[in-house]
Amino acid sequence: MWYVIQTLGGEEEHTADMIRRRVPSYYIEECFIPKRERMKKFYGQWNKVEEILFPAYIFVATDRPGELYQELRRVPRLTKVLGREEGYFVALSEEEESLVRNLGGHMHRAGLSKVVVGEGKKIRVIEGPLKDYAGDVVKVNLHKREVVVRVGFMGRETELRLGIEMVREDKRALKA
Repeated sequence: MWYVIQTLGGEEEHTADMIRRRVPSYYIEECFIPKRERMKKFYGQWNKVEEILFPAYIFVATDRPGELYQELRRVPRLTKVLGREEGYFVALSEEEESLVRNLGGHMHRAGLSKVVVGEGKKIRVIEGPLKDYAGDVVKVNLHKREVVVRVGFMGRETELRLGIEMVREDKRALKA
């Protein structure tokens, strides 16, 4: 099962490294920070960059949540373990875990989605992690090459920013 730990924004990598070093590996199957790719312009050139998908959160996979919770209490910089109940914390729901898996795959990295832009900034997703969430898009920012999707996560509505790559539609492919 996957669990979520809240930490200070900007401290995710450092805190995840601290968890990996201080918590015995038999309590943790995986400790990760989901990322997203996006395009960013530096000095007139578009460059692919990687950013944190869920700022201030660290994800941990374990089948021993009670013991892990006790171990995490000794790790500094954790603000709180989310969903705490009955002495330890609650796993993500299957839908929430599926969301993170669908977006980032086994590497936990949401790549760029290829989109065709139509009139009125309407986008049509050709491929990528956005494909399953095109209906959840609430904002399109072509200048920043990103879209905002609204999804249910941790019992509330959450807005996620996903990177896009604009491509031209191949007219020949449509006729085939």
